[in-house]
Amino acid sequence: MVKQFIAGSCYSYILSSQNEALVIDPHISLVETYKKYLADNKLTPKFIVDTHTHADHFSSAAVLKKHFGAPVLMSEKAISDVADKRLKDNDQINIGWESIKVIYTPGHTDDAMSLLGDGRLFSGDVLLIGSVGRTDFQNGSPESMFDTLAKLKLLPNETILCPGHDYHGKKTSTIGKEKTDNPFLKETNKEKFVNEMRSKVIPKPFNIDNIIRVNQKGQATMLEMISPRQALSLVEKNPQTKLLDVRSALEFSQVHIEKSINIPIDTLSGRIGELSRSGQNYIVFCMAGIRSPMAADMLIQAGINSVKVMEGGIARWQKEKLPVVKGRGGISLERQVRIIAGSLVLTGIIQAALLHWAFIFISVFVSCGLIFAGLTDNCLMGMLLMKLTYNKKLYGTASGGTCSIS
Repeated sequence: MVKQFIAGSCYSYILSSQNEALVIDPHISLVETYKKYLADNKLTPKFIVDTHTHADHFSSAAVLKKHFGAPVLMSEKAISDVADKRLKDNDQINIGWESIKVIYTPGHTDDAMSLLGDGRLFSGDVLLIGSVGRTDFQNGSPESMFDTLAKLKLLPNETILCPGHDYHGKKTSTIGKEKTDNPFLKETNKEKFVNEMRSKVIPKPFNIDNIIRVNQKGQATMLEMISPRQALSLVEKNPQTKLLDVRSALEFSQVHIEKSINIPIDTLSGRIGELSRSGQNYIVFCMAGIRSPMAADMLIQAGINSVKVMEGGIARWQKEKLPVVKGRGGISLERQVRIIAGSLVLTGIIQAALLHWAFIFISVFVSCGLIFAGLTDNCLMGMLLMKLTYNKKLYGTASGGTCSIS
């Protein structure tokens, strides 16, 4: 049996057979969720696996290891003080009746491995739905990524793909579907693939150096996660307890919780002294739960101990129908692209009808750009608009970097 857990765009899994369980890529914000699932299903964690050293979120492998006494497994290439056993290509992990095969899959990082079992490929950040992991940090290599993808293409088409991330709300795919739809998996020219990967200039995940260090050393703090209703109760009972919203200014302007403090995560380090001197208690939240653990860790590392994290962020707050303040906010990038693209298409048509037929190529060019954006998930117009001072101020920089090449 396989259970998928979601923390924002980060996916983790528990694979179980008989009464034994394998925890794969655990996220720091879901420790209590894992404990409850394991207890409810009378499962004992036999092993905990990190498919690689994560760079965009804190692993809870060390926390779960301490609580359950289960050994942590990682690649023989991983630099880690947490790992108890090192795995290499073709090793087997036995869970109950299930045998899980280890596949060494470098490319995203040099310590990346995937797990094959129960008809599923747990690919970590290597093969994603419609994309692949980026190759520009942690000894990543586009050449290795191409070779890894060639290896994964040999798996049966019906193999279910269980990735470590998805940024568009998709939960699973299949190898067959990816061979048909994923442009990176479809590429057969290694030189072209490598050049394409190297041409990508993508911002790094926020706080990457600290996250890697914490994951390698196993220093992730056991964060106290509370529900939105618990957060609301604490704020109402104690005026010294404040809700700290670490989303961007644009997100805050569109919808926020009354009396919450907005400090975008990319500016938080410059405000930590101010927060520390206030002597207040903080409940940190973001949109869905990715940025808030990072922000909470920054506060705790700075000596602010009265910190909690609101599980599920403002998305869960709204889902539970708790009160919010809605504003008009700024114009989202998606809407800006729609407005400009629509205006250019209409201008091309009108100019072609009134002035010269050649103006129709304005519409053709924009249409081709939109098709390209849809097929590749790379919007050149959106990238250009992000360079405007208006958008930089609204969006900030912390949420731009992901582990995906796209």
